[in-house]
Amino acid sequence: MESNLSRSEKKRQAKDVEKLSHELAELPPADLAKLPCDDFLRREIGASHNLKGGAKKRQIKYVARELRQLELDEILTFLEERQGSRLKSRGEDKELERLRNEILEAAIREFQDRLDPDERFQMDRQAQPLMDCVSRFPGFELEAAARAAEDFAATRKPNHSKQLLRLLRGAAERRKFPSSWAGK
Repeated sequence: MESNLSRSEKKRQAKDVEKLSHELAELPPADLAKLPCDDFLRREIGASHNLKGGAKKRQIKYVARELRQLELDEILTFLEERQGSRLKSRGEDKELERLRNEILEAAIREFQDRLDPDERFQMDRQAQPLMDCVSRFPGFELEAAARAAEDFAATRKPNHSKQLLRLLRGAAERRKFPSSWAGK
C-alpha cells in the first residue's frame, strides 16, 4: 500500500512524524520515562531537552527519522491520553479522506469509461477501494457509499463527497466502539 503513495503524500507523512517528534521533545521527564518505546529512542528524545537552536532541530529530525521505522499507534495513543494530543485523530481523518478519494477516483474512472452515456451510471460494487473499506470496516454501508460515489461522479457536487466521508467516519467509529453500536 505504501508504494502507491505519491511523493507529496510521503513528504506530508514525514512532516506529520516530525510534528510527533516535536511533541515528544516537549514531554516532561516523568512522562518520557513512561513512553512506550525502547530505551534508545527514549534517550534520544531526552537528549533534545538540553539542546537549543539548530542542534535541537537536528536532534528532532533524527528522532523523526527513527520514528519512521516504528509502528506509532502506541506512542500516539500515549500522547493522546497524557497530553491531549490530536495527532492520532488527525492521522485517522487523513486516512479516511484518502480512502474517500480512492473511492471517488474509481467512480469517476468508471463513469468516464461507461459505454452508454445515456444509461444511469452504476458503480461496480466489487471495485477495489469499496472492497478495501468493506474488509477494513465491519458494517460498512456499501450501497450508500457506492450511491454517493456514483452521484459525485455524475454531478461533481461536493455534498456527495461529504456524504461519503460521513459514511466512512461512521464506519470507523463503529469499528472503534463496537459495543455502543450493537443495538443500532
